[in-house]
Amino acid sequence: MNNNRANKAEFHVLKKISAASLCLAAVLSLSGCSLALEEAQSQPGQDRLAGVFVTREYIRQGTPEIEMNSRGEITFRETTEKIYGTLNRENDSSQPPITFPGLEGYGLYCLEFPEKDFEGTGITVNDGEERMVSYYTGDDFFTDLHFSSTEQEEGSEGSLYVSADTAFNYFFNPVYQQKDGQVYLLPGTGISTAYFVDGQKYSHDTSQSISRNMDGKEETKSYCFKVSIVAANPPVDTELLFMSEDHQLLKSLSAAQLDAFFEKEVPELELPADVAYLILQQKTKDGAESTHRLFDRGAETLTYMVPAENHMLRELQIYLTWQGADR
Repeated sequence: MNNNRANKAEFHVLKKISAASLCLAAVLSLSGCSLALEEAQSQPGQDRLAGVFVTREYIRQGTPEIEMNSRGEITFRETTEKIYGTLNRENDSSQPPITFPGLEGYGLYCLEFPEKDFEGTGITVNDGEERMVSYYTGDDFFTDLHFSSTEQEEGSEGSLYVSADTAFNYFFNPVYQQKDGQVYLLPGTGISTAYFVDGQKYSHDTSQSISRNMDGKEETKSYCFKVSIVAANPPVDTELLFMSEDHQLLKSLSAAQLDAFFEKEVPELELPADVAYLILQQKTKDGAESTHRLFDRGAETLTYMVPAENHMLRELQIYLTWQGADR
């Protein structure tokens, strides 16, 4: 990484003030009134923090509210309207886990459902009233996923890879789940940068602690979500090399040939018995740089990054079957 460039790259925390808010502030200032700013509540009561939804655009709120306090000061506050989402209950892999109307973004979640209503793989917990299942999920763009579940904490973290040297804004909007199972989001904070350099990372944590009655005792549990925005130079060409035991090239697959595997429901590559290892070669910056990754015989998956929409990078995964290997 070029350290000089990295040191110059700056992040700016974006304070969400709508155009209507700015206009109202200007009117009050001109009229000689005193203006006190009151930030919206970041945690809506005891609704449980269930994830974070990352957007590239600021989510605008409703009409600002104006009140006068006991000292005669005019208090200004933006309303925080809940934006409800629709759960993908059919587990359709072509659809995101949760859809928020009119919003584009990437979500990372830990949802809870009554055990009697849940079908699938999850972690059963007891909240003192009924047995619940914690279900971790997220959009396909997340990589480096990690999940944790204990009696004191539920959490997950993941990374979103973006193209280096690209200006962007990202907003981290907390997602809550009500006791009836419905989910909604509220606007969160954001970052802005003129450009990102290869290997640079920005991480954002969203957390909440709430108290519950667990078997007659009051206990506190934390919910934590961490999203990292990671910059990488997007590859412009990908090639997979099949190598023999004596390090000779047996054959190769181009990027187009690798893409064909993803037409299958479960992408799988069968490797002949004479293949000892694989080398994944990717060229970046119009071929000026290249990277090589080694996959030894017995590796279960082949993973690599490819460019995607909105200056994002997507991780692709192919399952490997080695002929003659112990199963």
